[in-house]
Amino acid sequence: MTLMTNDVRLRGGPFDGTSYTDVDAGLLELESDGLIHRYIATSTTEGAAPVYQFDGTVSPDGGMAGTENPRERLASPLADEIAAEGEKR
Repeated sequence: MTLMTNDVRLRGGPFDGTSYTDVDAGLLELESDGLIHRYIATSTTEGAAPVYQFDGTVSPDGGMAGTENPRERLASPLADEIAAEGEKR
């Protein structure tokens, strides 16, 4: 596989071992099966590609029952965007 300039490798979570293209932020959020999976940049590389480590999963409504209080969660830009789209409908 030939890596593009902004390709990264994902470690852990549901996307473990995959490459993702055109990443230039410290936080990568991917939506799958109605959940948001967060990956954060590390100082590790695999070949020429930076490694992003799985950081957890959140629901677009802000939390998951029994694991966290949605009102006290850290910001998730993708969750906020999805919530805003839902309010427009």
